[in-house]
Amino acid sequence: MQKALFAGLLAATLLTGCDSKVTSTTDPQQQARFETLSDCFPNLYDKVEQLLDVVDAWRLASGSSILNPTGLGSVTEQGDGSVTLIYSLGSTTLAMTIRFYSPTGVVQDLALSGFSSGGDLNDLVDIAADELRANFPSGDSFLVGDWTLSGGGIAGSGAVTGILGRDGSQDRLLEVRTTTDTPAGGPPPAATSTITDNGPPLCAITFSTDGLALDDAALQTYPIGTIDFTLLGPEATVSASVTFNGTSVATITVTGVTGSFLFDIATRELTYVP
Repeated sequence: MQKALFAGLLAATLLTGCDSKVTSTTDPQQQARFETLSDCFPNLYDKVEQLLDVVDAWRLASGSSILNPTGLGSVTEQGDGSVTLIYSLGSTTLAMTIRFYSPTGVVQDLALSGFSSGGDLNDLVDIAADELRANFPSGDSFLVGDWTLSGGGIAGSGAVTGILGRDGSQDRLLEVRTTTDTPAGGPPPAATSTITDNGPPLCAITFSTDGLALDDAALQTYPIGTIDFTLLGPEATVSASVTFNGTSVATITVTGVTGSFLFDIATRELTYVP
């Protein structure tokens, strides 16, 4: 599901850069924006997706266990209660440290009974959610994944926070946010994440969301919420936002471009709306 989420965001911007109805403009600033999207987007998208492969395993209402993606090495519980993992995809490696917290932001060293290092990340998060609910029946506990990307000319870092809650007897991942890695009396404050491709050309994407609902219902397919991003390239800096409403069609607005775009996540069709 997270793959579809960011595929919608990023593939749409790429298509925007290639759409003949739009790139025929004589506005040099607007043309520079489209060239930046076309030059910088494809490889950066692959790296964002690498992060989302891991976050996808945090969902709790999927109906069945989510297997680790190919290339994700051992999920290992450390002595301080944190969980580490390495996910290699091509020449780029994502390293993440996950910590679990009480609703008030106190780090927890959970027993994680029934989980063995090397198992699936989704099983670990499910066990952790049950233990946190038992220990803190009031309020929503959370987990924070502090991550880095390296290798193949790529450098990236950030943190992602998942809010854990419950609907009746079903644990759920209530929402996902980009944040700092330091709780402040509760979940960490909002922050951006950045990935840089040293190129050529030199490109970077900075993205953020203050709350995406990904797990509202069993087998939820499409998210609800907004993602903001800035793409920095040799020609221009492009700012945009993508709004999802739980259906297969997202609305994309690009700063400096008149109108908006409707993007069908399922069919990858992009429609320009003047």
